[in-house]
Amino acid sequence: MATKVQHTIVTGAFIALLCVSSASAESNQPSTAKLGTPQVAITGAVIEADPGSLFNYAGEVGQTLKFNVVGSDAGAIWGDGTYTSDSALAVAAVHAGALKVGQAGVVTVEIVPGLDSYAGVARNGVVSISYGPWQVSYRIVGAEATSAAQVQRAPENLTVYRGQNGTLLEFEVTGSTTESVWGDDIYTDDSSIAAAAVHAGALQPGQTGIVVIEVMPGQASYSGSQANGVASRNYGPWDGSFKFVLNVDAKVQSKLSN
Repeated sequence: MATKVQHTIVTGAFIALLCVSSASAESNQPSTAKLGTPQVAITGAVIEADPGSLFNYAGEVGQTLKFNVVGSDAGAIWGDGTYTSDSALAVAAVHAGALKVGQAGVVTVEIVPGLDSYAGVARNGVVSISYGPWQVSYRIVGAEATSAAQVQRAPENLTVYRGQNGTLLEFEVTGSTTESVWGDDIYTDDSSIAAAAVHAGALQPGQTGIVVIEVMPGQASYSGSQANGVASRNYGPWDGSFKFVLNVDAKVQSKLSN
């Protein structure tokens, strides 16, 4: 008798916000970097980090979403073309032919109603599993491979995005330890992206990588700390913030059959 066991999906997002300051400042004193919001906007790619599965998107039926995904063949999926919401997105992307194993890409997903049954089939080196009724599904409707050459280089800081709270931006960044940072985990939007990436553990000094950053509201205060060779500073109220959103391997539990 087949049974379906849904365990807790552990998704992780660890976050860091960064901006660059050209002048040094005392911990609790305004710095010359804090000059307000520039008038010229920079265009970046809006994207979400790989959530592991779409199980937590049950309320988004009818919506089309984009995720930064690296194709994988390690994980369980149910269906063919239309997958149960708890199917591993990185694996479904390979099964559907949108990505190859190890290939990074922006995957476009449509959240759709559940089906009465899902057919399992082997495709592209991945074997999906058959299943009966499930409440919510998703379909992969597009994918575009990404590389460092295709992703925009990060600006010095995120002040131009102030007010676009909740927006997720994908940038190429080279980690640094020499610029100024205010905050810890959540940073003032004029903090150096390159230095905050190192402070948050997203990158190592001198390492170039692609990161996802979330634009956030200003905070009443920011606490400084020492981390990964970068000393961030305290600060009081500030009008804009940001943080990195980096995928932590989501543990999508297998459905078991007896």
